[in-house]
Amino acid sequence: MKSLLLAAALALPLPALAETREERVTAAAEYVELALQGFDMPAMIETMYQPILQQVAASGQTLTEDQVAQIRQLYLDTFTDPLTKLMRDQAGIMADMMTLAEITALRDFYATPEGKSVMAKLPQLTAAQQPGIMALINENMESLMPQVLGIINGEAPAP
Repeated sequence: MKSLLLAAALALPLPALAETREERVTAAAEYVELALQGFDMPAMIETMYQPILQQVAASGQTLTEDQVAQIRQLYLDTFTDPLTKLMRDQAGIMADMMTLAEITALRDFYATPEGKSVMAKLPQLTAAQQPGIMALINENMESLMPQVLGIINGEAPAP
């Protein structure tokens, strides 16, 4: 039995044996703080209410600049602190999912000028993809919902 355990331990990569969760959490927390420094949180939050503004415009209603500013401020006030906390909480999640080498590589990348630039552009990437994602969801929802409800209710899904 001891030889089986020794063989299993030797099969693991040495870094996996040497690193601790605490080390991974520390490195991940450093990564998160770097990411937050370059992250445009207001731009990310703006992607959250843009679909509402688009729906209002599509319905023919025109919002004033003051109304848009009020909606923007409402979203910023509501989501800035909780989203920042969620991002900081990801250090523990990362530590459970990634190796120290992976976390360190991410942290080191985001410390570079290129990494900082990428982080600053992520909200714009999300905003650019969001209309396509929403259209894809909306296009499929009518056919998906009856099937989902059929599965939930124990019925055979409709073809």
